[in-house]
Amino acid sequence: MRGGAIRDDPCPTSEVPVPSSSTEAIRGEAQRLLKAAGVTRAPISLRDVVSFLNLSLVERRREPFGSEAALVPLGDGHAIELRGTSGERRLRFTIAHEIGHFLLHEGRAVAERGGAANRATARLEREADQFAAELLMPEPLVRQAALEDGADARRLADRFEVSAQAMSLRLRRLGLAERRSDLRPPSRGIV
Repeated sequence: MRGGAIRDDPCPTSEVPVPSSSTEAIRGEAQRLLKAAGVTRAPISLRDVVSFLNLSLVERRREPFGSEAALVPLGDGHAIELRGTSGERRLRFTIAHEIGHFLLHEGRAVAERGGAANRATARLEREADQFAAELLMPEPLVRQAALEDGADARRLADRFEVSAQAMSLRLRRLGLAERRSDLRPPSRGIV
């Protein structure tokens, strides 16, 4: 499977391209992928998602000033080439980001220059970041977890195996915490 929307029936002829890269389209794409891959709870199993998409994960040495990962052709398919990321949670976000490129940006080569980007490339990167957030921290699961555990970014980050910073941003974007101070436990003993 390459690019296009994930459908409930696995027949490749049923694939249709994502109509737009709007927030709702990206959210829908992530939700369809999770459903199709059979992933229903946190932490999201990227192994199941990568396997469902028939992608490979390949480790390579990172070049100076290069990106942490890239989507590359491999045989008849594609691989996510990991080039030395720091930390398990960052690695999870990086893999989810590259899955976003795979599904959202079919046929659009993104130059990997370690940060140098034009406006179009920056938009593609933002879309892949949004997809990664939607994939790793699906709105229904985050809302349920916040009801159960409160909107504590650190606690929810542990539950979803993402960084506290990513969870904090996700909670704010979902309207579950309005300010940074809403995400911290109340101060104790301050006089």
